[in-house]
Amino acid sequence: MSAQAELARLLEEGDFRAVEVAGAMGDAAVPALRKGATMAGYRSRQVAMACAGKVGGDAAGEILALGLKDGNVNVRVAAAGQLSVNPPESAKNAILSTLVRSTETDVREMLAFSAGYFPGERTVAILRSIASGEEVLASNARMALARLGDPAGRDAVLSDLSSSDPLVRYETVGGLRYVNDPSLAVRVKPLLLDTENAQAIGPGGWSKYRRVCDQAVDTLVYLLKLTLPFPTGEETIYTGEQLLHVRDLTR
Repeated sequence: MSAQAELARLLEEGDFRAVEVAGAMGDAAVPALRKGATMAGYRSRQVAMACAGKVGGDAAGEILALGLKDGNVNVRVAAAGQLSVNPPESAKNAILSTLVRSTETDVREMLAFSAGYFPGERTVAILRSIASGEEVLASNARMALARLGDPAGRDAVLSDLSSSDPLVRYETVGGLRYVNDPSLAVRVKPLLLDTENAQAIGPGGWSKYRRVCDQAVDTLVYLLKLTLPFPTGEETIYTGEQLLHVRDLTR
């Protein structure tokens, strides 16, 4: 069976193994994904969104933009999720329009991050209109504004680095990887000393806590493109010696 036929079959069956096939095919998968995005079964359309995100590019962006208007919430959420990371320019108008018009909180939360990839007055105005408050949507909008270099958005995000809540500090430090401004490393370095527990990890009965300093390591590695002599990762709890190594390396 050809890759095209295999992809078409998996889409028809709503099988997420289609994502791997589409990723291997690249742009050649687009015709099948266009068909998948309009198939009768919502799961087929949902899988098509995941595939489009894997393939990337403007044609995939058009498919994902179509998904934002789908009649099924699972498809809309899938499309928004794929667009929240490095969205294609072809999806810009759909992203911004949906961010304004949608009443679905989870979709809008993801699209706020998407908007941060598109500089411009329209984007900034939309993000500013939703950036006030403590809810996740407002927080994401402030992060997007910071990524776009908006002074007020940047100041609001950086102020959260000194929050009395360790989880807020932890999440804000992690969010700076999305903001992706290496100059902010200077604001992250002091948090290598912040050993307060913040985020539970692992199975519920055996949970351990990552500290703010653990998140700070990951963000400094990302922002400064550090190469460390020990493994890093989202669930790593670093030793005192490892933290000291990063502090010495970033002086």
